[in-house]
Amino acid sequence: MAYVPPKKQKHTREIIIGCVILVIFFGVLWGYQSRVEHKEKKAEPFTICGLNVEQTAEKLRWKEKEVYTISDYMYYGESLNLFAHDYEAGNKDDVYRKSITLTDLCGEESITYTMEDRADRQIDLQELEPGFYALSIRDGTTDKRLVYDEAITTESFYGVARGGKIKVATLMADASLTAPALSEHALFLKIEEEDAKNDVYDVFIDPYGSRMINGMVQAAGNANDLDESVEMQWAGEQLKAELEKHGLKVMLAKEHSDDVLSYYGKNGLMEKAYHSHAKYYLELGMNSSAQVIDSGTEIYYSNYSSATLANTLMYELTKNTSLSGSDLNAWFQRNSGVSASYTATGEDGREIYDMLPSLRESGGRISGAGQFSAAAKENEKLIQGSRTGMQAVSINFIYLTNKDDARIWKKDKETIITELSNAFVKAIHVSEDSD
Repeated sequence: MAYVPPKKQKHTREIIIGCVILVIFFGVLWGYQSRVEHKEKKAEPFTICGLNVEQTAEKLRWKEKEVYTISDYMYYGESLNLFAHDYEAGNKDDVYRKSITLTDLCGEESITYTMEDRADRQIDLQELEPGFYALSIRDGTTDKRLVYDEAITTESFYGVARGGKIKVATLMADASLTAPALSEHALFLKIEEEDAKNDVYDVFIDPYGSRMINGMVQAAGNANDLDESVEMQWAGEQLKAELEKHGLKVMLAKEHSDDVLSYYGKNGLMEKAYHSHAKYYLELGMNSSAQVIDSGTEIYYSNYSSATLANTLMYELTKNTSLSGSDLNAWFQRNSGVSASYTATGEDGREIYDMLPSLRESGGRISGAGQFSAAAKENEKLIQGSRTGMQAVSINFIYLTNKDDARIWKKDKETIITELSNAFVKAIHVSEDSD
């Protein structure tokens, strides 16, 4: 059979040229539209408080002759912490003991906070009404405008649900907010109010039970016909239900009393807690002792926070239930049974860490989370990528090895949990008639 060559495609060159022209045309058109949209977005002016551009620019300028630079910030519970230097646990920052004034540029109301050396005693976000706040600091005898060391617009921070609403905080510092630009990246705090969100929790409850510690299971306590794992799982479920009656969104650390959890690593307690966006971490447990006469309730708080929350819970529990505060480990405190956690020395040789992992690892960078040990460093990426920390307390209801304590718990545990819920919502100023 004779070879017959294929027919030549006469229009191939013309087709290719046409396709190239179409590609160039649509590319130019897309680029033009993109530039127009970008210019429109860029041209959208920044304004506050319903003011026009000129009025906004005037509001954003400050009267203070000097500035004070902030280099770091974090949230602990519902408290905003500002730092003059990059924060490092155990170091005292220059901001401590100074007064910061927030002035609402939309209404001119001002509120002043003294920056104490406890993370929960800083700028209390739940006290602030919606507005756009300028920040100044009293440095010695001079008022100075707070500025940030770089341009920032932070991710939104969501406060606790109160009456079905949450406060939303955003820090802003950008000299280019106005034209002409500001001389510095002046720091502002925007507070908005929104409906409560389904994926943002208020409280994380950790019912103590068997724990994975250093690769080994540390069993929960068991005495006087009380199994700590079972009792605390019940307590956690009951407390969750009680808090939800006040409109709080609550996450429980585990579903079953025999679940064995670790504080560290993937699927660990802290990963779950941080991803919940909770502001408060409540560990529920019972003490044990070889000395059966040891008794009473103990509540521990972090060395990086004040005793305020723990004191309120203990006061209400002992006033309204049969529980009494233990003096075994808190004799030097003004309120029996309330104590800061013992401190422990980390692998870095510094004795700056809370001994209790629940307090140390839940507080974010504020409490040195993710630094204490090789195991803790499994959470390092989780912690360093977050600007938040939970305010935590560890509540030990009784010594289950004490017969009188065990009897009180068996008889009054429903009342104890109800009163703990009432005490907590009182301590964090949640309206008791929340839906």
